Amino acid sequence: MIGGDSAGATLSAVCARQAHADGLSLAAQLLVHPSTDITGDYPSRTENAEGYFLTTARLHWFVEQYLGLSRSDPAAVRLGTDPRVAPLRAERLSGLAPAVVATAEFDPLRDEGNRYADALSDAGVRVEHREFDGLVHGFYGMDHLSPAAGEATTWINTALGRLIG
Repeated sequence: MIGGDSAGATLSAVCARQAHADGLSLAAQLLVHPSTDITGDYPSRTENAEGYFLTTARLHWFVEQYLGLSRSDPAAVRLGTDPRVAPLRAERLSGLAPAVVATAEFDPLRDEGNRYADALSDAGVRVEHREFDGLVHGFYGMDHLSPAAGEATTWINTALGRLIG
């Protein structure tokens, strides 16, 4: 299996696609608030731009570091639509490993993560997906700080257990 949260979830989604292309069988993907379309325009990026741990400005900075280019550079725009960077942009998602996709209500990445879960499901991939109300980006494993984060972490881990048996 492969998994991560935030950028780790993005890298996991990309690696899951590559594993499938290389004929490697994965038992599951764990994708906790993944960024799946880094140059996309989503309402959650505006709604949750400030005040919720991960800001849209910081997200833009992370994207520039990841690409090694300014967001305004035409090469960055091209790279941002490459499925090896933005897995939601892939032409085919069928045949990928079953996935747990978790998103948070107050996260700039919420909408693209939700859309990726839907795209996987539409492609016939088994998906356990949930958007967690009242939580922010980075909630996974913060059970010592928040009962709601603890409940979300328990749901995620239980859902992953269902996928890997």
